[in-house]
Amino acid sequence: MGVFYITLITTYILGYLAREAGTQKEYELKTPNTIFFIMVTAIFIAVCGLRSNIGDTYFYKHSYDLMIMTGEVFGYEKGFAQLMLFLGTISPDPQILIFVTGFITNLFILLSLRREATYFEMSVYLFITSGYYLVTMNGMRQTMVAALYFFFGVKFIKEKKLLFYVLLIFILSYFHKSVMFMLPTYFLAREEAFSKKIVLIIFGTILIVLMFSSFAGTIKDVSGEYGHYIDSFNEGGANILRVLIEAVPIGLSYIYRENLRKKWEYSNIFINFAILNLIFSILSLQNWIFARVGLYSSIANFLLIPYLISTCIEQEKKSLFYSLCIIFYFIFFYYEQAVTMGIVYRSIVLGIY
Repeated sequence: MGVFYITLITTYILGYLAREAGTQKEYELKTPNTIFFIMVTAIFIAVCGLRSNIGDTYFYKHSYDLMIMTGEVFGYEKGFAQLMLFLGTISPDPQILIFVTGFITNLFILLSLRREATYFEMSVYLFITSGYYLVTMNGMRQTMVAALYFFFGVKFIKEKKLLFYVLLIFILSYFHKSVMFMLPTYFLAREEAFSKKIVLIIFGTILIVLMFSSFAGTIKDVSGEYGHYIDSFNEGGANILRVLIEAVPIGLSYIYRENLRKKWEYSNIFINFAILNLIFSILSLQNWIFARVGLYSSIANFLLIPYLISTCIEQEKKSLFYSLCIIFYFIFFYYEQAVTMGIVYRSIVLGIY
């Protein structure tokens, strides 16, 4: 965990400096300084891309070694298989696959955070303490797709470019099929936040949870490669604490919904993404695999929470909300990664064993 603590502290400080040295946009918002932004991004990429363990890293390395020996890729979508084959022409070392996916994933997540930045250092902090950064080292193929989806998908939703959005989903599905779940999100994200339609979707989700066994067959049919998890896994659901964490920005967004509408032109998109993420979190209480689908929308929280604190919370309460966010997310981070999972970071390249 020591590597993650160092990463958390250094990127937070550099993120703060990036904001302070940034270019003014509107209200109290600034575009983070380019030099400090590059430094933050480089740290995230290096720690992620030079790792030797965590999650599925070993299996991806093993698949890469098999590809070098046989000249074929087994068990992955065509796009990702082609990426592996291309990298194989550059180097036989599987670390290149880990580094390239880590580079793409972290670059595009951080570009998304920079584009909508308010308290940039808080966005960076939430990226780590929410557990998302760790997931980029586990479900690395899916988070790479999620990073690309969020960066380009949000842009196309803003610009009302449905054709480009559909094309994006189609291309990314060649790297991870689960992105197809996000196809209807183009229409959902454009709905007014907390409208009757959105409320009905939330109640529908709760109903699915209560009647999970009845819906399991249908969910399995549309889940593609993940369908077998519905039957085969007995690991149960996700931690209830995660659901509570995901619910907080929704509650604050509802309280300050009028301010958000006035000050943030695209607030509906990010609130609805956050609601969608909460829906998948609720579903994950029955089976953890739904939390993986939520990876496509949960990045919105890293932008929504800082925006709420920076522009909607009353001036005299900002410091309190900021501090509480920092404290509670760190507690969650420590509990999940140190206490529950006992994560140990190793990197042969960096000499960390």
